[in-house]
Amino acid sequence: MLSIFRQYTFDDSFEQVFVSNKFLKEYQIALTFASDYDEEDVATNGLFRATWDVTKVTPESIAFFKQQYPDVDIKVFISIGNRGSQHPFKPLDNTTWIANATESLTRLIKNEDYNLHVDGIDVLYEEIDASPSDFIKCIGQLIRNLKESGVISKASISPSFALNKDYYIPLYRSISSLLDWVDYQFQNEVTFVHDPSMLFKLYNDLSKVYPRRKLFAGYSAENQDWATLSPIVFFLGGMDILNKRRAPGVSIHYHNYYKE
Repeated sequence: MLSIFRQYTFDDSFEQVFVSNKFLKEYQIALTFASDYDEEDVATNGLFRATWDVTKVTPESIAFFKQQYPDVDIKVFISIGNRGSQHPFKPLDNTTWIANATESLTRLIKNEDYNLHVDGIDVLYEEIDASPSDFIKCIGQLIRNLKESGVISKASISPSFALNKDYYIPLYRSISSLLDWVDYQFQNEVTFVHDPSMLFKLYNDLSKVYPRRKLFAGYSAENQDWATLSPIVFFLGGMDILNKRRAPGVSIHYHNYYKE
């Protein structure tokens, strides 16, 4: 049984998903992204704003989705970060970034007029323009602040190959007790993953660093992300990871292109 499924999306494509409690105990909607860049792409030093489609992702759409599946635990995450090279993690100074990020995300999560009943935040930076120590200090303290104040109850990080060793592993080790999930993004592997057994080995190697009980297998359904790992290899390898390694869940980046 697949315990948890996470969908990364910036629209209301979760409404098109059929969720069955025969296969899932939890469904996570991870909204991409809260960004600390303004509409002119200028860094705001931790002042986060929603960049997902707020006309489609509404309190009503979230509530309706939850009502449809009362036997599945539906959780909402706000993913902070970026995909690709645009909008990297780049604090102008750590102290101000931490204060701004804590205040702005609290305001976004607790907004009375736009209350999505957010459960947690996810950290998914694919580009970082800062030292590992700055990343660890800023992100670690942000998660600590939001959890200790009760703004969120869950937190996850979503590393990928290029930044995993220098940034995400040290971050995990510094705040492991505060992190509920690690959602590793396999679509960003540098080496071509040619068969399911190779994917299985990669997951095994990661589970030596991140506890298997917390470690998701992540992937992207967007075809520009298939350069090193095809959907069929991920599907077959992912089934092995779930069945043989008893991973807690998987995630997929997906939004509704058809509706656009």
